Amino acid sequence: MASDLSLSRQFALEAQTRAIDACNDIDELRRMTKSLLAAWHMQSEFSRRWGAEALGLPPVS
Repeated sequence: MASDLSLSRQFALEAQTRAIDACNDIDELRRMTKSLLAAWHMQSEFSRRWGAEALGLPPVS
């Protein structure tokens, strides 16, 4: 899956993965996890809405 990413995104992913691996602060890991979870949900919502719009479907609530 990572090979489907552009080289710059693969580099960023590797750098961020290493930063997570190097972190020993449980509170910082919790903050990162919550931030990533929120970003994933926002991206999912954007994709859902954009996909419906691109297909000419009414927005789903």
